[in-house]
Amino acid sequence: MKKIIDHIADWLMTLNEKKAKVNEDYATFMKRGNNGLIFGLVLFGIFFLYTAFDLYRDYGKLWLALVPIVLFIIVTFSLLISDAYKDKLRKRYRNPSMRLVGFHMDFNQHILRRIYNSLISYEFLDENRNEFEHFYNVLVYDFDDHESMLHFNCTQAELKYILEKFKPFKKGLHLSTFERSEKIYNKGELISAKKLSKSYNKNPLTRETEELIDSFFDFLGIFKKS
Repeated sequence: MKKIIDHIADWLMTLNEKKAKVNEDYATFMKRGNNGLIFGLVLFGIFFLYTAFDLYRDYGKLWLALVPIVLFIIVTFSLLISDAYKDKLRKRYRNPSMRLVGFHMDFNQHILRRIYNSLISYEFLDENRNEFEHFYNVLVYDFDDHESMLHFNCTQAELKYILEKFKPFKKGLHLSTFERSEKIYNKGELISAKKLSKSYNKNPLTRETEELIDSFFDFLGIFKKS
C-alpha cells in the first residue's frame, strides 16, 4: 500500500511541475513582443464575427451585421494606437543607463558548470527546471538573445548569500541588478532585493551554510577582482 501511495504522490508532483512549466511558458510567450495583444485581438475578433453572423441570421440585414465588425475595427485601431503611444513614451523618457541588457559575467563554461553542479547537488537550484544552458545563458548572454530563467529552491537568506558571491566578479552588480533582470525566481516567485535583504537580516545563515556556499566559489579565488 505504501508503494502505491508513494507512486501516486510522485505522479502528482510530476503533474504539478509540468503544470507550473506550462504556466511559465505561457506567461513568457504572452509577454514576448506583441503576442498578448495579438492573442487578445484574435479572441475578440472571433467573438465579434460570431455576433455579426448571429445578427445577420436573425434579422437578415447586412448593415446590422456590419455593426460589430466596424466596432471591432475601431477598437483594434484604438488599442494599436494606444500601445504604440505608450511604447514611444517609454522610449522617450527611459533613462538608457537604467536599461539592463544582461549580466555579462566574464566566466567560461567550465567555471560556470562547476558552480552550477554545486548548486544542483545541494538543491539550491531547481534541477527539474534548470539545465546548465539556462544557467549559462542568463549569466553570460544578452537577455534579448534567449528566454532562459533561473529557478532557485532555497530560503531567501540563502539566495541572497549565493547571488552576492557573484558581486566581486562584476563591477556594478548588486541585488537590485538581479531583481531588475526579471530572470531569477525563487520557489516560483520573482525575487525582490528588499525581501532578500530583509529575510537575511531577520534569519541570518548558520556558519555551516555560509561555509558550504563559500566552497562553491572558493576555486575562483585566483580570478577574483579587487
